[in-house]
Amino acid sequence: MNGELDIDSALGLEGDLAPVADAGRPLILDLAGLRFCDCAGLSLFLRVQQRARAAGGSLHLAALTPRVLRVIAAARLADVLQITASVADTLAALDEAAIAAPPLPRPGDADRAS
Repeated sequence: MNGELDIDSALGLEGDLAPVADAGRPLILDLAGLRFCDCAGLSLFLRVQQRARAAGGSLHLAALTPRVLRVIAAARLADVLQITASVADTLAALDEAAIAAPPLPRPGDADRAS
């Protein structure tokens, strides 16, 4: 994501991100090029995160600039939003979580348990 995330751009971006969030998979936003983010951008992150979680997925913010990270910290959202230093760190964390997760049930497993 490049440029500015404010009231003028947040609505259009939300329309782009909503179908991806609704897919129920991890959604990684590379914010290395984001120079500015206001409360409309923060609100967007929270709404997309909520949507993604409701569908069984997640939202990850990667490679935040110091300016955007300060805004998130000032709003006390650093512990609410999943933030990583880079996209590679996010992918590594998701891989570790997948390895540590219990295996998914296979078709017919319930029949064999009886």
